[in-house]
Amino acid sequence: MSQPKPALVLLLLAASLCACTAASKPLLTKINKNAASTALYTAPLLAGRPLVLDLSAPAVTVPCSSGTTTTVTLSASSTDGANPLSPVSFAATATCAAAPSGAAGVAGLGRSSASLPSQVASTQKVANSFALCLPSDGKTGFSDNGVGAAIFGGGPFYLAKPEDRPAITTLLSDPVPLHQPFSGNPGYFVTATAGIAVGGTTAVAGPLVVGLSTTVPYTQLRSDVYRAVITAFDRAQGQTAKVAAVSPFELGSSLSGYFVPQVDVMLEGGTNFTVFGGNSMAQVNSNTACFAFLQMKASGSTGPAAVIGGFQMENRLVVLDNGKQQLSFTGYVPAMGFSCSNFNFTTAA
Repeated sequence: MSQPKPALVLLLLAASLCACTAASKPLLTKINKNAASTALYTAPLLAGRPLVLDLSAPAVTVPCSSGTTTTVTLSASSTDGANPLSPVSFAATATCAAAPSGAAGVAGLGRSSASLPSQVASTQKVANSFALCLPSDGKTGFSDNGVGAAIFGGGPFYLAKPEDRPAITTLLSDPVPLHQPFSGNPGYFVTATAGIAVGGTTAVAGPLVVGLSTTVPYTQLRSDVYRAVITAFDRAQGQTAKVAAVSPFELGSSLSGYFVPQVDVMLEGGTNFTVFGGNSMAQVNSNTACFAFLQMKASGSTGPAAVIGGFQMENRLVVLDNGKQQLSFTGYVPAMGFSCSNFNFTTAA
């Protein structure tokens, strides 16, 4: 029996290695903010059509004519963390469900084997970890255009040319353990062991269970927590800048540049999720910004004390590592001269 020629063996080995390397790159997609009414964040993953990014959903979902699941083709780009490299398409299992208004379906990001991060990790042979840089609606004045970025599979994340500035991932906080305090809930939860502080003074003692949500527009607080935080913020802000609030908010301010008291969610391990004015004050008109924290409609002991909403996560990098069961995040990146709209979507040469 003839033996394969050495040159052919080397060629086949090289091709195999190249395919493996290409398949092991993280995947990149744009994030768009629908600022019209829903303030949902979407990614053009389904043949360019938008899927709503949902941290609490356990699966990818799309409308189907029959059955409970179907196979869809999702599209993104491989990336080195600084630019797109090449288009990537892959088959994913989707659950049949109605699509949210204005979207083709849902990209469930929850802690489940059927979620988008898990399926990317499985098909692309990358880490079960993802990074979100949620855009604002362009009203902050930091070169926002309503387009952010998400990377699935780990690796660096750049908001400037690598030769100009280091990866923004070098500025991530110490990791905070993720917990699953609610049976059957695939969402992401952490513990605020020391509670919540406003203006450097504790307003609510811990421990508190805190969730993360990309479908809740503004942070929601349990009624007792909300009243304590609102009272503390009102006291720390003082009277000179107060103006009438605009529904659904309770506190309004005329302070230029959002020079308002910071809010610290004091997490397990000593890491603070700090919310400055750019993430705490929603500009409702030319003269008024409102404290963008809301009271939960339903209160009780069966859910989290706080759910950090999309607005409070905008313009900061948030990394959820399912493999290590950890959360990490940067501070508010406009304070560092960036915005999440700075990601360079020009394909690398």
